[in-house]
Amino acid sequence: MARSAVWVCVALGWWIAHDAASGARPISTSQPSAVSSTSTSQDSDHKNSAPAPSPTAVSLSPARINLRAGTSRKFFLQVGAGFQSAMIWRVNGIKGGNASLGTIDADGNFTAPKIPPVQNLVEVEAVSVSRPDISGKAAVAILNPIPAISAVNPKSLSYGEQAITIDGSGFVAGSEVRMNNVALPTKFLSSKRLTTEAKVAPTLGGTLAFTVFNPDPGNGTSVPAAAIVGPDNPKVSYRAAGRFLEQASWGPAPESIAHLQEVGFEAWLAEQFATPATFFKASDSTADNLTDEQSEFFVHAIEGKDQLRQRVAFALAQIFVVSGLKTGQPRQMVPYQNMLLRDAFGTYANVLRAVTLSPTMGVYLDLVNDDKASAGTSPNENYARELMQLFSIGTVGLNADGSETGRPTYDQNTITDTARALSGWTFPGKDLKKGHNPENFDGLMIAVEANHDTGEKTIVGRVKLAASQPAERDLNDVLRALSVHPNAAPFVSLRLIQHLVTSDPSPEYLHRVSGVFVASGGDLKAVVTQILLDPAARAADELTSEGLLGSGQHALATGDRTSAPQSSGHWREPVLAVIAMMRSLGAAVRVDNRLERFPTSLGQRLFYPGSVFNDYSPLYRTSNGVLAPEFELLSSGTALMRANVVRNLIEKGLNGDAQFDLTPLLALAGSPADLVDAVDRAFLYGRLPAALKAEIVTAVSATHDYNLRVRNAIYLVASSALYQVQH
Repeated sequence: MARSAVWVCVALGWWIAHDAASGARPISTSQPSAVSSTSTSQDSDHKNSAPAPSPTAVSLSPARINLRAGTSRKFFLQVGAGFQSAMIWRVNGIKGGNASLGTIDADGNFTAPKIPPVQNLVEVEAVSVSRPDISGKAAVAILNPIPAISAVNPKSLSYGEQAITIDGSGFVAGSEVRMNNVALPTKFLSSKRLTTEAKVAPTLGGTLAFTVFNPDPGNGTSVPAAAIVGPDNPKVSYRAAGRFLEQASWGPAPESIAHLQEVGFEAWLAEQFATPATFFKASDSTADNLTDEQSEFFVHAIEGKDQLRQRVAFALAQIFVVSGLKTGQPRQMVPYQNMLLRDAFGTYANVLRAVTLSPTMGVYLDLVNDDKASAGTSPNENYARELMQLFSIGTVGLNADGSETGRPTYDQNTITDTARALSGWTFPGKDLKKGHNPENFDGLMIAVEANHDTGEKTIVGRVKLAASQPAERDLNDVLRALSVHPNAAPFVSLRLIQHLVTSDPSPEYLHRVSGVFVASGGDLKAVVTQILLDPAARAADELTSEGLLGSGQHALATGDRTSAPQSSGHWREPVLAVIAMMRSLGAAVRVDNRLERFPTSLGQRLFYPGSVFNDYSPLYRTSNGVLAPEFELLSSGTALMRANVVRNLIEKGLNGDAQFDLTPLLALAGSPADLVDAVDRAFLYGRLPAALKAEIVTAVSATHDYNLRVRNAIYLVASSALYQVQH
C-alpha cells in the first residue's frame, strides 16, 4: 500500500473514532444516485445550461477525509466510470473557499487552512460546469498540524529556573511544551515559536527531551528534541566528571556528576574526606551467613554519601582479605568491615596494625591464641607469611616504579621468627596473666605475656629483635619494619591503583604514587589523592572514544603529554559492575535486597573470597602479558551471564530489588539517535565510537515500541566491551 494511502486509512480511522468518542454529529456527504433537475442554488455560469439526463452514479472522492492544517489533497468528481474535469468548487458554499475554511482551485486541489476553523468540519462541493445537475460533496475534518521542533534555546540548559524558547512549525494557540513528558506552562507567540519556563535538575544521561503537543482536533506530538543540561561554568567537563567518579566512587549517578562539575576534583575530595563513614549495623549474631550484611553493603554503595571511603575500604578488604568461608558470622565480619571503613583515610601503618590485631583476622589466619612453642608445637606461620607476602611487601624486591630487583624479601627463617614475634595474642577482654579470653570480636586482641615467645628474633630487613621484649614491643617492631620497607610503597600503591584506576599502571605512574607514599609516611589520603589526580588517571578525560580504542597517542589539550594507552583501565569486577550500572540509572535499592546473587553468578560472592589471595590473583595476566587481575573471573560462561544480568536489570529491575525511572529516556525514544546519545552519556559519558553508535541507532530503530527501544539501547551499550572494561 502506498504511504499516502496508509496515512489516509490511519487518519480516517482516527476521525471515525474521534467522532464516535466525542458524540459529534456524523458528517453527511452528498453522493446521489440521481440528481434532481431542479437546483435550489446555481451560479450564473449555469443559467443558460439545459438539464441533461442524470448519470447512474456520481461521487466526490475522497468522500470523507481528515486533513492536517496547512496540507493539501486533490478531489475528483466521478461520474460512472469516468471523471468530470471542468468543475466549480466550493468550500462551505463559498466558491474557491477562503483562508479561514481552506481554499480549492479549479483542478480540485484543496489546501486546508493553517489553523483549523472553530468548527473544524468543512464541506467541499463540486458541480460540473457542463452538467450543473452533476455534483458531489465531501466532508473534511481539519486537524491541527503535527508540530515540529527545529531548535531549543538556549542549546545548553543550566540547573535551576530557565526561560526556554522553542522554535519550529505547526504550533497552535493550545500547543503545550513538554519536558521529559511533563507539561510546562506554555506561551504561544506564533505558529513558529513558543516560550516556556522550567526548573532544570540533573537528569539521566544529562539530556532533556522537549516535545510540543498539539491538542484536538487531531492531537499530535512532535518528534523529541534533545537538550544538554549542566551547571553554569563547570569546573570539569561532563566526561571528566564521569570518568573520575568511576574511579573514586561506586559509579557516577546523575546528581553526583552534576555536583562534581560544579565543585571540581579537589573540592570533591575534600568533601569526601570529611564525610562521616556509613557503618554496618552492629551484630552479635552467630548465624553462619552474611545475607543481611550483603544487603546492607549494596544499600551503602548505591545510596551512601561517603562514596570514596567505601571504595577505598573495599579496595583494602581485597588486599587484607578475610573470608566468610571461615569468618562467616555477622559478629565476626561486621567489626572487620567497619574497621576498614574507619581507617580508610588513615595511615597504612595504622591499617596494618588494626588488621593484625583484629580478632576476625586472628581467626581467619590463626593468629588469635597462637602461643609460643611448647613440647611438640610451634607458633602458626599463616599470618606471618601472608602479612609479608600479601599485606605489605611481597616476595621480591621492588624499585619505586614497581620493577623487580630480583632479590627475595624474606626467607623461611624470617617467616618463622616473625611468627614467634607475633605470638601470645588472644581475644579482646580482661587482662590475663595466662590462658585465653573467650571469643569476642569487638575491639583489638590483647597480649598474654606468658604465651609470648621472648627469644631473640631476626625479622624482615634483617632487623634484630632483642630477647625478653614484651609482645607489644615485638609487634611494633615487626609492623614498623614492614611499613618503612622500600617495597611497601610500590607494593601497596600498585594494589590501590589497580582497584581504583587501572590494572596495569605505567612505571612512571606507580613511581609518582610511591613517592607520595614515602613522603607522606603512608598517609592514605595523600596516596589516594595522587592516584586519582595523577596525569595518568586523568589523561583520557577528554579523549574521543576512537582515541581510547586506537593507538593511544592522543594527549590532553592542557599540555600534559601523558596519553591513555590501549591497555588502560580495568575490567569491571562483578560487584563493581552491578553497582555502577544501577548508579548510572539513578537507581534506588530495597533494604532487604538480594543483589548479592548477581555478582555471585558472575564469579564474585561478596564477603566470600575463595582464598586469602582474594577472588582473583593480584598477579594474574592476560595471554598477551597485560597485568589484569580481574580478568581471572572472566570466562565464556560468566561473559554470557553478565549479558543476562544487564538484561535482568533493564527488564526486571534485578528481580525487583532495583527501582529506577526511565522516563527521561522514554521521552527521547521517538528520536533513536538522541536516545542512543543519552544512553551513551549515561554509561560512557559520550565515548561511543561513531561507527558503533550508528549500528546501535539502527538496531534501536528496528522497533516502534518505545519501551523496547530504551531497553535495547541500554542493553547494547552496557553489555559492550567498551563499557565492561572501565577506561
